[in-house]
Amino acid sequence: MKALIRFSVLLVAIASIWTTGFLGSFGSNAAFADELPPTNFYTQDLSKIDLNNANINTFRQVRGMYPTLGRIIIDNAPYQSFDEVLNIAGLSDTQKEILKSNADKFTLKRPDESMVRERINNANYRL
Repeated sequence: MKALIRFSVLLVAIASIWTTGFLGSFGSNAAFADELPPTNFYTQDLSKIDLNNANINTFRQVRGMYPTLGRIIIDNAPYQSFDEVLNIAGLSDTQKEILKSNADKFTLKRPDESMVRERINNANYRL
């Protein structure tokens, strides 16, 4: 009889845990795909390089920016204005001239925190 009671209590405990977990996944804390903010990965405008979100490989489009200057820009982001980019400590006059002469190829958008790691290492490896 004690074994039957213990088994019943165990079944009730398992059922309550399962029910709580199952129903809890439908609560207000669940992040459904349509509730997530759009990311620049999917909504990016490829006509200009977004200095706050661009991947290191994107800087290959501008002569003299890949890899050194592109890495400096990524490491010091985010920026509020293009002047902040020009005022990065340690930029040489040549690097500043490259930025100024290509200013029409750049844009600044709100930083997308989900892409931070992907800016340097975006899983593009050579075999």
